[in-house]
Amino acid sequence: MEPNRLFVHLANMNSETPFSFKNRYLSFKSVSWRSIILNVFGVFIATIFFGLAAFVAFPESWVNKILGGKGSSLTGRELAVDGDIDIDWHWTTPGFHIEKLRMSNVAGAKDPQMVEIEALDFKIKLWKLLMLRLELPELTITKPKVILEKDADGNKNWELPLTSSGNTAANAALPSHRGNFPIIGMMQVKDGTLIYRDAQKDLDLEMTIETISGSPNDENDVFELSGDGTLQKQKFTIDATGGALTTLRDSSKDYPLDLKIGMGETKIAVKGTFRDPVKLEGINTTLDLRGANMADLFYLTGIPLPPTPAYSIEGKLEKEGDLWTFTDFKGKVGDSDLGGNISYDISGERGFVKGEAVSQLLDIKDMGGFIGLAPGSEEAKNQKNKDRVLPDINLDLSRLRAADMDISLKVSRIEAPSLPLKSMNIRFDLREGVLKLDPMELGLVDGSIGGTMVLNGTKDTPDVNMDLKLKRIGLKQFFSDTRFESFSAGHFGGRINLAGQGKSLADVLATSNGQVTVSMSGGQISLTIVEAAGIDIGELTPLLLGEDKNTTIRCAVGDFGVKDGLLSSNIFVFDTTDTNIQGDAKINLKNEALDIRAEANPKDGSLLALRTPLTIGGTMKKPAIGIDPGELAAKGGVAAALGAIFPPLAIIPFIELGLGEDSDCRDLIQQAKANSAKPVNQ
Repeated sequence: MEPNRLFVHLANMNSETPFSFKNRYLSFKSVSWRSIILNVFGVFIATIFFGLAAFVAFPESWVNKILGGKGSSLTGRELAVDGDIDIDWHWTTPGFHIEKLRMSNVAGAKDPQMVEIEALDFKIKLWKLLMLRLELPELTITKPKVILEKDADGNKNWELPLTSSGNTAANAALPSHRGNFPIIGMMQVKDGTLIYRDAQKDLDLEMTIETISGSPNDENDVFELSGDGTLQKQKFTIDATGGALTTLRDSSKDYPLDLKIGMGETKIAVKGTFRDPVKLEGINTTLDLRGANMADLFYLTGIPLPPTPAYSIEGKLEKEGDLWTFTDFKGKVGDSDLGGNISYDISGERGFVKGEAVSQLLDIKDMGGFIGLAPGSEEAKNQKNKDRVLPDINLDLSRLRAADMDISLKVSRIEAPSLPLKSMNIRFDLREGVLKLDPMELGLVDGSIGGTMVLNGTKDTPDVNMDLKLKRIGLKQFFSDTRFESFSAGHFGGRINLAGQGKSLADVLATSNGQVTVSMSGGQISLTIVEAAGIDIGELTPLLLGEDKNTTIRCAVGDFGVKDGLLSSNIFVFDTTDTNIQGDAKINLKNEALDIRAEANPKDGSLLALRTPLTIGGTMKKPAIGIDPGELAAKGGVAAALGAIFPPLAIIPFIELGLGEDSDCRDLIQQAKANSAKPVNQ
């Protein structure tokens, strides 16, 4: 291959190779290490070539001037040799020693030099050079220091005229064969330093580069790179060990690589082989991920993930073309298991993640990040207002806009001691900042909740629409592990149709408009609960002292309109063969204040029935349950007055004649269903 063609190939590796991801965080696509290293390498090889021509044709005293002039015209920077140049002349393989080689940085940079090399030693096969082939039996680079920087505007200091996209070199393709690169028999880098700074990603990394090379055929030769710095203000480390650089051009062998990356508590380990390390293709490795929070992987991959508790996952990482795959992965997230297959396509302007994740057993406390709660706890550890129940942790919109995804999560069994959840099936469809949960199915112990949710994250304040249907939800499961479980039966259904705006679930509900409807017909419930609603002392006492019994539910209907975060009841009826309970409920979702009043009207006569309305005030976090003090005082006052006239008459206010009537259940249920079918207006 002609040397000038080699330089064309190297020059074509510009700053936006397939190993870059266009977002403000470090990821597979954001830091194109292949591009960076090969651009610099290409400049040096080109400089060496012109230098060799100068060595052969001119006296040593002229070489520095010629090398600097030609190199500077190629690079657009000052390229100079400040030290000695020695030549060990040999007609077949002359040796060269150059001291203090440097290339200047861009104007205004913090460091005046972009590249500094303490010493460059190499031998060259002249007869190969005469055949226009570059072959270096030995190459040693001592104390090279390379500084690569990208400023806040995205300008890169390694963009040179030789490597620019406008150069004709950019029209050439990458080498079609690893063997097209220069033949380097034995290469060593001693005390090398690579500094990479990126203002956009808040990355400042300093790495040391070492190669240990015995002979061209020594399989124990290794390439080592290690360094540390900061990324997003967290400690960042990298350690890599690979095969000898001489094997990079041997297409018959896969290139081995052992890579370890750390960022804070996040640890990534990659171990395996590259069929073509130059093109980053034919990757066949194992990938081990572990850390304190899966959301932190966004800084390294660009994939938006929810907050999670500590995790450890391992699987098979492969790459062909622009498609990365992470298959047969399995591991733990908190106390939950997680496995599946995921692919990451980086061919377009935005990364696209597609796959399926499955869990045989999911602990509900590990799910907090999906709904805005802090992971690892039933409550939001990072709640701005600790007195609130609804999660008010803001959603990071920049993550929603960074990449697209289509991920399904299927959970066979959910561990939720305080909730009747059994299973889950959710598809997360994210396109250009719009997230759809469709379908979103939650299996209960008896019944299900299903529907859709859409979050439009393209606006600074997202729009959220949710439409959920409650299907045949069993009443018994809500009294599990209580004395009332065996007396409860029946199913209810309903619909939650809400639309709101906000960056957290609390904000969305506080601005929401829509309808919440639940209803049931038929079933049974503990008579103790019903009698307690009316505080029937006469009938409640034997039930508490002896065995409980049940009563038939004729219907239960709750129809609530929601306007600007205020939930108000249109219908609030619980009708049994024993009692008709009607009420009025208001819940302010802005401050979570409760204002609920329920009045029980018995259908049979009763002695010692207080029959005063039940009230619920306070907040969702701290509800205050009581009875209407005004009506209780009124009954007590009447009893006292009658008792003063004739003591036995004091009991009259507490005698209930049983004038309660049956509700028109059919009409109430149809009315509630009609309201739930109305469109939601924001």
